[in-house]
Amino acid sequence: MQILLVEDDFAERSLLEGQIRSLGHEVTACADAETALETYQHTFYPLIIVDLGLPEMNGLELCRRINALPQGGRSMILVITGHDEPEDLQAALDAGADDYLTKPFSMETLQARLMILERQFRDRTHHKQAEEKIHQQHEF
Repeated sequence: MQILLVEDDFAERSLLEGQIRSLGHEVTACADAETALETYQHTFYPLIIVDLGLPEMNGLELCRRINALPQGGRSMILVITGHDEPEDLQAALDAGADDYLTKPFSMETLQARLMILERQFRDRTHHKQAEEKIHQQHEF
């Protein structure tokens, strides 16, 4: 699965990128939200991993902007953060995130979350395709 990773901290971005690649995924890593948004507008990514604490445009705003794009509703978004606050979780979900992970997390936890989101992406895609097929049948 192609994953867009958005993490401003170089060391964390490099570590996460390596971990995700070792799980068999393709990763495009960005250091800021603006670059990530521009990248996403040119290439569809089924899964986006976004750090909440990004400079300039934070992770919540990036989630909102991604979801406002035509292809945005098709991607799954995993928000990661160093703060375990219930209001952050609610804000992330309200901004369009599909899951939430608090740093630090184990490789096993990351792998499990990615597997769950990959399955949800496939289910969402299958559901949308079925809806489109039904809609096309009703047009004729």
